[in-house]
Amino acid sequence: MEKHLNPVRFAVALIIALSVLLCASLMLPHDRYFRFQTYDNVTTRKADWIYERLHFDTTPVDVALIGTSRTAGGLSAPLIEQTYCTQTGRRIRVANLGLPETGRNLHYVVAREAARTKAPALTVIELNDVETRKPHRGFIFLADAQDVLAAPAAINLNYVSDLIRLPGRQAALFAQTTLGQPTLRNSFDPNAYPGAHMDRTAQQISIDGETKSRDVTHSQAKMNALRAKRMQHVSPTWLAPEPLRFLEYRFSKTYLNRIRQTARGGVAYVYIPAYGAPAPPIALFDALGVDGPVIDLGGAAALDPSLWIDATHFNANGARAASLRFANELARTHPTLGEKDHCP
Repeated sequence: MEKHLNPVRFAVALIIALSVLLCASLMLPHDRYFRFQTYDNVTTRKADWIYERLHFDTTPVDVALIGTSRTAGGLSAPLIEQTYCTQTGRRIRVANLGLPETGRNLHYVVAREAARTKAPALTVIELNDVETRKPHRGFIFLADAQDVLAAPAAINLNYVSDLIRLPGRQAALFAQTTLGQPTLRNSFDPNAYPGAHMDRTAQQISIDGETKSRDVTHSQAKMNALRAKRMQHVSPTWLAPEPLRFLEYRFSKTYLNRIRQTARGGVAYVYIPAYGAPAPPIALFDALGVDGPVIDLGGAAALDPSLWIDATHFNANGARAASLRFANELARTHPTLGEKDHCP
């Protein structure tokens, strides 16, 4: 007589098996440097440099910039340092730790790594005209295993998939570490290290070594068309009905709170607009629990087509203008960072 497997027993057995596999994977050791080498955003690499800057470079970090490609390509750390020193007579070291794509869970991972290793006096978090409700796809690559387990499950589209991928990630990293076969290199190589700054405001360097200039401008008609195309895919501030609005940005708010709790120094914010979005969205910031000073880079810059390479990113001229504005505002609001009378 044919026996049929009880669906409930099968489900229980599957959950137990997955739980055992997950627990076993957490015990597999690996080199965290190898982990940060596994992530790229298809066209560019930066996570490995972030690990090297924070762990192997002895240069301190007074200001850590946390954000997306708007931060990575829109704020020049060397120019900010120079301008701040001119304004205050104090030398600061700025680390631009922005990574492409959006997702506050990855911002938390990077900010915590900076807090653990360099304890920045100020952590500056990027804010935009819209806030993604999605996790960052790079989270599963860079996060500690405990981070994946402790991620908020409610309104988290990647929670289950990240859990499922975690054992495989752990096993792959364990194998790489054991066999000495990382994605890039076994140990830190000073000759391959770009230095304390990876400034991509003037040009972008792809994984294959191709260099693309950011000194590109468009006509106002072209920029308006790019903005119109972007807005077709931008969600309104609120999608959930009013009784459920407390859940809408719970994911982002949770990780912003974790960044504030982890930071060893102060926390501030910078509003980096999109083209055509000059005013910071105060209602959105309130929903995210933004409770610190916001350096506003919007205004007229957000309406000037000569400063943009596309609908969401400054070009080289825009990045220079934004960096100068940021540094001047930083000097006004935080005039005692870094070291006095040590300007280069």
